[in-house]
Amino acid sequence: MKPLDKTASIEAVQATFRNAESLENAGRHAQALLIYQQITKSKPRWPYAYFGIGSAYAGMGKFEDARKNIRKAIALKNDHAAFHAKLADVLSQLDNPQEAIQAIDRAIELDPKNIVYRVNKAMIVRFSGDLQGAYDLLVPFIEADQTADQLVRVYASLCGALGEPERGIASLEPLTRTVHSDPIVTATHFFVLAKLYDQTGQFGLAYQAAARGSELRGDSYIPADREALLDQRRGAWSKDRIGTLARSRVMSDRPVFIVGMPRSGTTLIEQIIAAHPQAYGAGELINIFAAADEVASVTPEQSDLRVIIDALKPATLDRVARRILREMDKQAPKGTKPIRITDKLPLNFQHLGFIEQLFPNAQIIHCTRHPLDTFVSCYLLDFVGVNAHAYTYDPEHFAHFYSVYLRYMEHWKSVCSIPIFDVSYEETIADQRGVTERILSFLGLEWDDSCLRFFEAKRSVSTASTEQVRRPMYASSVGRWKNYKEQLGTVVDAMDRYGIVV
Repeated sequence: MKPLDKTASIEAVQATFRNAESLENAGRHAQALLIYQQITKSKPRWPYAYFGIGSAYAGMGKFEDARKNIRKAIALKNDHAAFHAKLADVLSQLDNPQEAIQAIDRAIELDPKNIVYRVNKAMIVRFSGDLQGAYDLLVPFIEADQTADQLVRVYASLCGALGEPERGIASLEPLTRTVHSDPIVTATHFFVLAKLYDQTGQFGLAYQAAARGSELRGDSYIPADREALLDQRRGAWSKDRIGTLARSRVMSDRPVFIVGMPRSGTTLIEQIIAAHPQAYGAGELINIFAAADEVASVTPEQSDLRVIIDALKPATLDRVARRILREMDKQAPKGTKPIRITDKLPLNFQHLGFIEQLFPNAQIIHCTRHPLDTFVSCYLLDFVGVNAHAYTYDPEHFAHFYSVYLRYMEHWKSVCSIPIFDVSYEETIADQRGVTERILSFLGLEWDDSCLRFFEAKRSVSTASTEQVRRPMYASSVGRWKNYKEQLGTVVDAMDRYGIVV
């Protein structure tokens, strides 16, 4: 596409904007960002470009930058509801539910008939911990027989969270009897149904619903690509090389990376740590993945990762580490100065060698859980968005990815100098105080009783565990796989072939 200049027509600018939107929808946020930024140089007062920049930054996990640019768009055009709705989403991610609700209320004021904004408000309220408040927001629309897919699905999910899964099932089942024009919509319905069926003890139906959702989602997982990536990284950060690689001079010990398979207890462990007055839980940040894409990944010009890693200079690592640390610090509430900040993106386990280069004084908490419990919890869950978790849609692929994860962790433990502390989900449930004491000791934090009352912590949690971590410790998720013995033959056989002990 021809580069824009200040003489570009509005038609050309709009076409360029649509191109950037297409890239963003495909998950190529960094490329979209560059195009949006180019538009601002051509049309510095065109609000949609700043909105695009904010949206791209949000997709990259840079929520503070997203907030600033969306506010620029609003300053130029205050009467566009979508701007305020996006700002609400970003503010929710920044753990600022009060301002997020103000922003979504403004979107509703500007476009009162848009049911999506009503649902978005309910989700913000839900993530802040107020399940009943979220439910009450949606009931009038359900009682008015509105059947918008997202409205009914979120309502059904809230019914389950409030202990009335049968009501949720009754409202959602009709929407799965035909496939929506976008099959992903129907797939999402099935995953919510899977959870509701599970709550009611209808385990066969729960597994069938998850299988149907997985079929509609489609499986884009390519085992050979995962193997190749694993081999590249083990070669680049090998035992004989890692000690010779450049390090940043950012000596902060604030960053704590909580890693492991999804659904292995990472949110629970972060919530325990975040309850400490000297710690803050920043949630699932994608800063490390973005940084790796920027400076520590193969390119069309250079396919040998070892050459790329060898070429990294301390100054480059300093720049990247300072930026990540600055973004983590911005996540913490104003006026606080936590001495530990967690990033609980589970799949950061793939990047521990790079993390060591960026933050030589970082600490790693590695969460583990029974592999079959992990599978069931992942299989019945819809990982929304541009999916890094396509392996969850097929039992064979899940087993393969789990074996890749185990090999990553085995490698990092043999080569990394930064400390890696294993935390068992099952042991945490059985000995909450003992495990909490060991976690705090590992992090250099003094004991605080509030960590035992982690469920009282007032912070937004936008992961699938948002309800679980607001309850006292419970044991019902330990051995959950036994409810699905009849369905697990395929994944058990696959795990056996990959040498995974179950």
